[in-house]
Amino acid sequence: MQKLPNKLNRRTNKDEKEGEGDGDTQSSEETTTDNGTSSGNAKSFRAPEPELVSEKTFTGTAPERLIFIGDIHGCAEEFGKLLETVNFKQGSDQVILVGDLVAKGPDSLGVVNKARSIKAWGVRGNHDDRVVRWGQFLQGPAKGMSESDLKALEDAGELPYSDFELSGGHYDIASTMPLCDFSYLAQFSALITLPDAYSEWVVAHGGMEPTKAIADQDPEVVMTVRNIGPDGPSSEKDAGDAWFEVWADAIGPLGNSGSSTISGKSSDTEKETAKETDPEEGEENENEDTKEKRSNIKRQSSANSPSAPLTEIQFKKVIYGHDAGRALQIHDITKGLDSRCVYGGELTAFILPGEELKSVPCQNYDGKDASADRRRRRAFLERRALSLRPRRKRRMVLPRIAPPPVRAHKVNPPPRHYKRQEM
Repeated sequence: MQKLPNKLNRRTNKDEKEGEGDGDTQSSEETTTDNGTSSGNAKSFRAPEPELVSEKTFTGTAPERLIFIGDIHGCAEEFGKLLETVNFKQGSDQVILVGDLVAKGPDSLGVVNKARSIKAWGVRGNHDDRVVRWGQFLQGPAKGMSESDLKALEDAGELPYSDFELSGGHYDIASTMPLCDFSYLAQFSALITLPDAYSEWVVAHGGMEPTKAIADQDPEVVMTVRNIGPDGPSSEKDAGDAWFEVWADAIGPLGNSGSSTISGKSSDTEKETAKETDPEEGEENENEDTKEKRSNIKRQSSANSPSAPLTEIQFKKVIYGHDAGRALQIHDITKGLDSRCVYGGELTAFILPGEELKSVPCQNYDGKDASADRRRRRAFLERRALSLRPRRKRRMVLPRIAPPPVRAHKVNPPPRHYKRQEM
């Protein structure tokens, strides 16, 4: 996978990141865990990349509706309420999740289990990806390691990925998720293309690069991108422009540009507000550096403009999530459905045909303990501890038979005709 700028390449090993450019392989002492596993095996572990594109097909009759749902982030209760709000009918409707089913909220395991039970399709989000990598690590070189073993590896900097933290919640989810639900989550691809009447739509978690064909997209970029700047895609919101603006600029010559319908806090709205409050922030008053950067981005994005053969991907409308900072983004050719569910916003559904929006309010779980997942983890650890505890051999003890009760001797009274003789 190519090296990505601006912190997109977060899945690299810590030593690999520190040793970039010096050409030397840094050596470190290997730690041996209690079960005999070498930290070298753990540190060199690399999880398989997610499948790039899943081309979905309808078996039998096409569903009446496609229901796209934004980032759920462990909000199982709100997920259930949204399905009720849209009057979801299994067998008639198809639910498609835009990623980040897990983490931050109170019941990630409940969300994944519910999604699997309704046969929802989904793309892998960056938080889903971290849970999947944790699970594959725990099923691979870390199999049999105790939590104290993993803590020793973490303290020594020997975990395989720089974003692995035992306290981050992803480990708890991965270590307690049932295998059937984990397998379901792990098979999510980075992109989904849709069949038949919906073939103009593509589903991603973060976004896409307009200069690349669908087969050339990078899964890491697709899961994490927010902006595109002169240096390329970035997960940072202050690097260049929002990827969906660059996307619209690139597809604009085809007659599909613009963002006439906007809901939520869009960057277009932000620009209008900036013009009203500070005229120097308006586009007509941009400084030369900003104009040059925007010009470079547009030139890069229009590399496959009508003067060159256009790839199929440039005709696609994109449904995505990931960018809670910008909240709900509904434009002509891009639909951003992350409406800050886990931060006390809403959980949003986008329905085709008809492009209808439905949402339910959510509690603010930011900074709160993911209680349901924590309770499940504690129960899991208790069960595992009981299963590993050596069992004592019990003696067969015969039941004690109680002796029959002792009956008191009853003295009969003297007969009535008895007359006591006087001496």
